[in-house]
Parts: sequence; structure tokens; C-alpha cells
Amino acid sequence: MRRQPFYSAILIALSLLVTACSRPPSDDTIKSAIAELLKEEVPPSWVNSSRGGKNAQIEVFDIQEIGKFNSNARYWPVRARVKGSSQLRWYDTYTVFDKVGEFQLYQDDYENWKARMNMSQ
Repeated sequence: MRRQPFYSAILIALSLLVTACSRPPSDDTIKSAIAELLKEEVPPSWVNSSRGGKNAQIEVFDIQEIGKFNSNARYWPVRARVKGSSQLRWYDTYTVFDKVGEFQLYQDDYENWKARMNMSQ
């Protein structure tokens, strides 16, 4: 019985998976994913409106911390300060915000980086 190639292939595959998950996304990737998220949805607490905002224009973006990869939920936790303006949902009025947010960076089924916010914000 020659199982050595089979076990070697499994070890190589696991090694590649661990390596891919051990490196956080780049700063540019993080910024792009969060900017895309905030184009669609700005939390109500950020814009002092119960309906929240959309179409965020980011002026300042500062990554404060990147946490350890959450292997169970498969995301990178990111804390970032975001300063900019947002259109209030259902209005043409814009308002400014300067907030620190907790985000989760993950890859979708097509390996595109996406961001979501912690629901407590």
C-alpha cells in the first residue's frame, strides 16, 4: 500500500489553506471593501437618523487594528476610523460623520473581498 502521495497531497492542501487564512487583506483591500459597504448602508447611529444613510463619501480612513482571523465564521475583524459624509436615506440631505467602526472582512464565493459591520453599531 502506497498512501504516501495521498497524505502528502492532503498536507499540501491544508498548508495552502492555512497560509491563505493567515495573511490579512491589504490596507487597500480593506478600505475598498468598507467603502463599498458604506455606499449601500451607513448605520443610523453614524448619521443620527433612524433610517441610516447611503452614498458615503469617505474623506479620512484610518485602520486602527486588524484582529486575528476567526476560523469559525471565516472573517478578519477590523477596527477603523471613518470620516466623511453620507446622504440620509429617503432624503437629499447630507450629513457628516466621524466614527470608529467594527467591521468583518470576508471573501464571498467568488473570492471577492466584502465587509460587513458588527450589528451592535
